[in-house]
Amino acid sequence: MRATLPLTLGLALAGCSGTAPRLNGLPEQGMSAVIIGGRFILPTGETKNGRIYINIEGEGGRQAEVYRLKVLPKESLLYQIEPGLYRVSPTRGFFGGHQAMLTVKLEGSTYKVPFPRDILRKPAFDLKPKKIIAIGIVEAKLSTALPGQKAALRVRIDDSIDARRSLVQDLIHEMMDPSASLEVREGAISWSRALESSLMDLLSESQRSPLYKSAP
Repeated sequence: MRATLPLTLGLALAGCSGTAPRLNGLPEQGMSAVIIGGRFILPTGETKNGRIYINIEGEGGRQAEVYRLKVLPKESLLYQIEPGLYRVSPTRGFFGGHQAMLTVKLEGSTYKVPFPRDILRKPAFDLKPKKIIAIGIVEAKLSTALPGQKAALRVRIDDSIDARRSLVQDLIHEMMDPSASLEVREGAISWSRALESSLMDLLSESQRSPLYKSAP
């Protein structure tokens, strides 16, 4: 009995930091999905060596769903999520508190930057049952270090229509690749209608967007 207490406590506390959602899960029992991508840029150009974690959190206080998403460079990742209203948020620590600093792994080095306020200000997105929403591309850009100074790292989310459309299209192409695994191909068939609907929604959004910005 005593031996199980530390394990049980550890599992409970680990759950406070967020659930790791299933990657490429099927739309079973009304489940939905989000797509997220990564773009990691060095002074010398884009790299495939990097990693960031962010959370998406639902409404509902202590009972809200909290998901911890891994973001990888040049990959469109589809995560199975419960339907609901979500916001992008900082990751949580072992005891459940939000972490003020965002950790970025880049080319074998670790960087910490304050979680960007512009990401916190982004509106919530409503994830309907069996639907897919492309969140956007998380971009981490490392600037050239000036003499005597450290290189600056800037993190943002490119949630433009073009960026979100590219995520959906890249995922469709990947799923239709003959060399893809059976799990990925089965996911393509199961999510095909939702992916098509997501593309149509983005097309409608682009047609509603103004062609120019008004002067300040």
